Amino acid sequence: MSDTARTPFSDPNDLPAPGDAPPRLSRRLVLGAAAAAGAAPLVAPGSAAGHAAVSAAAHAPAKAAAPTPPGPPQLIDPAFELSPPERPLAPWERRPLPGADARRLAPKAASRPDDSAAPSSRLAASSLPFTFAVHDFPVREVPLELWPYYRTRAVPVTDTGTHDSAGVRMSLRNGRLYNHPVAQAQYGLALLESYRITGNTVFLDRARQHGQRLWDTRVVRSNAWFYPYPFSFQLHGTAEVYNPPWYSMMAQGQVLSFFTRLQAVTGNANWATAAHNTFNSFKLGPAVRQPWGVYVVGGRLVLEEYPDPTRIHGDVTYNGHNFAAYGLHDYWSWTKNADALLLLQGAMTTTRDWSGSYRISGFRSKYCLTHATDSGHYHDIHIDQFAHLYAITGDAVFARTIDTYYNDSPPSAVAGTVRLAAGGHTGCKFDSKGRVTSTKLLRLNSPSSAPSTYREKIWSQPGLWYSISAGGLSGYKVQEKPPTRYQLGRFAGVSYLVNRSARIAYNAPKAYVVDAAGSSTSEVTTYRAGDTVLIDSRAALNASQHVRLADGPYVGKWLPLPAITFS
Repeated sequence: MSDTARTPFSDPNDLPAPGDAPPRLSRRLVLGAAAAAGAAPLVAPGSAAGHAAVSAAAHAPAKAAAPTPPGPPQLIDPAFELSPPERPLAPWERRPLPGADARRLAPKAASRPDDSAAPSSRLAASSLPFTFAVHDFPVREVPLELWPYYRTRAVPVTDTGTHDSAGVRMSLRNGRLYNHPVAQAQYGLALLESYRITGNTVFLDRARQHGQRLWDTRVVRSNAWFYPYPFSFQLHGTAEVYNPPWYSMMAQGQVLSFFTRLQAVTGNANWATAAHNTFNSFKLGPAVRQPWGVYVVGGRLVLEEYPDPTRIHGDVTYNGHNFAAYGLHDYWSWTKNADALLLLQGAMTTTRDWSGSYRISGFRSKYCLTHATDSGHYHDIHIDQFAHLYAITGDAVFARTIDTYYNDSPPSAVAGTVRLAAGGHTGCKFDSKGRVTSTKLLRLNSPSSAPSTYREKIWSQPGLWYSISAGGLSGYKVQEKPPTRYQLGRFAGVSYLVNRSARIAYNAPKAYVVDAAGSSTSEVTTYRAGDTVLIDSRAALNASQHVRLADGPYVGKWLPLPAITFS
């Protein structure tokens, strides 16, 4: 193989990047990974020359909170999206923050949307080709337990996911395996966590394999590495089709997190080089028919999950933007790079300022702004992402946004047992517009219960609804109405990750402990109205909203939500 071998989809007129050598892994591993990728192993891939420094490309979203539209938005189909990582731990699986971390990460006052300014001196001193609004968020390193992608359990040693003969995660489409950079980066992060948990070097070796595959399939533009999608992609199942190669800043951000952590674990300078070159992709402006993904929309920095490969246009996808920002935080935590900090603060400014534009009051948030699609379970991911940004900054605006989105539509993937009181219960079926298409009445002479697979908002219908999966109302939805119909136990939990300050609203509120079966115990507290307490989570306990105490004599116990007011 000559020194002019190049990555798939690179410009044949490009020259090889000088000094561009792969990590020092075994020849067997390099050959196996490259062969599985459908390309010869690389020695010095080409670099795409030149780029356009474009700073604005689309209309800004409305600044005000989005009103409820007259009809339901189309529900996002996860089959047409880049898969997000697993949901984080439930609050009852998390231990309280140690005292030193709790004090260091104490919350700050809330900033306000649009309370930002472009720091011209910092932008002028940077190498960024963008001008964008930036709020000067405090940015902190966070302990391991608060990292995005943190795990407490290792993945199985035998991988049950779709992978090739080299053991690298792939995407199976129409009977053919394709590289999938998000899947490879996410699994690589999970492998590093599994190695940390177990010490089993099988996980570390497999993480290196995934790093090597990403290295081998990279496309170089200027001094930046991009990770292509080599298959056609139907955006949200619409008529918009992205033909390969296309790119994604969600992939860039998760690969950046992966390489940053891989170099920390291994001490291998080649992985550090990979992280630096991946970060460079955040510093390039958009360019037609070249790898790109960062642009400015309405004065706000956007890390685009779905940049159009044929024009300067994107989907303005919320979750992908935020996942990309995680990569910037990982990289900044390691390097303290000033451009990484500026980009991270700009990305978080966008998340804060546009939370109202993605919001649908009383319902799930939008997946993106271009199509205004119903985010479905991605709404829960938006809530989790606000928690990570709250941990990173301490800015209470993100904690308040958690509550706003939670009150609009709490986490829905909460299977459990629904208690049904004696009497009548009406099950309903709905069409996509929330209109009732069928009903069924069940009469009970004594209390009973039924399993539920989901608890959700229904468009144009009041309250929350359980999807009953067995018994007389199987296949129907019933409306939550405590104490007549409610799910037992604790569920729909969200951790704020770092503590929030609150005041007790009335004297001697009761503190509760509720187990998974719904059995509860309580005690009258000695709190007086006006006392200050720290809160770390919120959840439904027997379908009633509660918050968890993070310190003091009742730490770990739950107060009814009306018993406190957040500072």
